[in-house]
Amino acid sequence: MIMPTITDITPRGSGGRRERKVTIDGERILTITEETFLRFGLFDGQAMDPERLQEVELADGVSRAMTEAHRLIDHRMRTRRELAVKLKSRGRPDEVIDQVLDRLEHAGLIDDGRFAQLWIDERLRRRPAGLSLLRRELRQKGIDAEVVETALEESASGEGETERAYEVLRRQSHRYARLDRDAAHRRMVAFLGRRGFGQAVIYQVVHRVLDEIEEFRN
Repeated sequence: MIMPTITDITPRGSGGRRERKVTIDGERILTITEETFLRFGLFDGQAMDPERLQEVELADGVSRAMTEAHRLIDHRMRTRRELAVKLKSRGRPDEVIDQVLDRLEHAGLIDDGRFAQLWIDERLRRRPAGLSLLRRELRQKGIDAEVVETALEESASGEGETERAYEVLRRQSHRYARLDRDAAHRRMVAFLGRRGFGQAVIYQVVHRVLDEIEEFRN
């Protein structure tokens, strides 16, 4: 059986974008990164069995996808799922994506737990919300449920939930000052519900703010 053979290697590009155009049997052309070329030590006249060719193509795909992933996380921190979706949209196969994400996780460059904690801190600073809304938004980002719960316990649980709800509602209390107590109660409950606070917290905080409004009126 005659093995496919490299019949030509032509350099392309310059600087950090150097590539090699590798021709197999004068027909098939592979364009690979300089990193892949050096890693496999390819040379003109080298025999390349199908398994070796497949290995080179996979490694080159990983190299290119890794570069893309680094650019994405240099821009901002991302979850594993966010990166997977981005790489998939750029035509990277699942096998390549899994290798890239595993390497990035091993290097600590993607960390869903850390992402969740930082995201919660920023979300609460910018627009406070209740646990259920935070949980839902993090799950929508593809973060594992157990990781989400750990992050919520560390960053947004306990008495802080009640105080956050109180501050959120207190800042909006002027909207309800002219309403009768029942109407104000209904709207306050609905408002805090949309912001993801639990029922026990909502009713405690709503009664507290309603009492403050009545005290101010008197």
